[in-house]
Amino acid sequence: MPSAATISRLKLKQTYLSDITLEVGNEWLSFLTITDSRMKSVPATIAHLVVLKMLEISKSSIETVNLNLFSKLTQLRHLNLCDNKILFLHLSDAAGGNFAQLSDLFLSGNLLTTIDLSGFSNMKVLETLDLHSNRIRRVQGALVLNNLKFLDLSENRIETLDCCEWNITSLNRFKLSSNELVTLPSCLPMSMPNVNYLIFQRNALTDGDLWYSLFTLERLLQLDISYNRLTKAVFDIVSQSLLVLDLQNNNIKVLSVPAAGKGLKVLASFNSIDTFDIKSLSPNVTFLEMLGNPIDCTFDRARMRIGQEPVCYICNTSQILN
Repeated sequence: MPSAATISRLKLKQTYLSDITLEVGNEWLSFLTITDSRMKSVPATIAHLVVLKMLEISKSSIETVNLNLFSKLTQLRHLNLCDNKILFLHLSDAAGGNFAQLSDLFLSGNLLTTIDLSGFSNMKVLETLDLHSNRIRRVQGALVLNNLKFLDLSENRIETLDCCEWNITSLNRFKLSSNELVTLPSCLPMSMPNVNYLIFQRNALTDGDLWYSLFTLERLLQLDISYNRLTKAVFDIVSQSLLVLDLQNNNIKVLSVPAAGKGLKVLASFNSIDTFDIKSLSPNVTFLEMLGNPIDCTFDRARMRIGQEPVCYICNTSQILN
């Protein structure tokens, strides 16, 4: 593509393109999309696009990526390399640039098995890091990003995760669903003290004392630990900020949340709860769903009359327990 071309947006879709050369001095092209191509590597001449703001190269055959190539693109804000065949990422602190405006990095749908997070710490304004739907088993390195708001490691093969060297104090949402976690990530409350949403559904998490550490998070709004292997949910206290506690599709036999903040919703459907005392729930719990248990004490205080108490039923019968 000649540097004299005055094209600001270029989209190449479903082509036989295997390479593209971008001449030095291009001061027009700001948005470049290449999808469904035959490209096996990111063209080195991408570095010539000095005003590039958005780059997408997706659904192609790229196997390795040197992210340092993008570090000197001072206008680049959005980088999408999803749905390729990326096996390896190269990223070093000595990149020669600082990813001055890169706020969103998408690497989902690739073949990564190991990820070193320390390299991303040079992306000082990064807000979104999406690594879902890879084959990641090993996560290493210190992740230090003051502006990161969304981190997605879901749909990988992670069994353990050490967050003790992380510092992501602005993180809002952390997704680890559909992995193979058998225990909670270590040092999580310390590394992301302001997180609002923790999504850990579809893992192999079990009972243990580490759950109490999550409830020290003062801004936690939602904790999703559905589709795990818990046999009890006895939480003497939960974060006062918590609004949704999702416990569905475990093997929970005992449920107790005696202290909670106002407005908590507890979703406990499809477990194995066969005895339950409504007094084991804080009066601040305004919604309980218990469908698919041996007993069902589902209630929604927003739809109940003043003074009305919840009623429990033995499932598949009309017998009332209270």
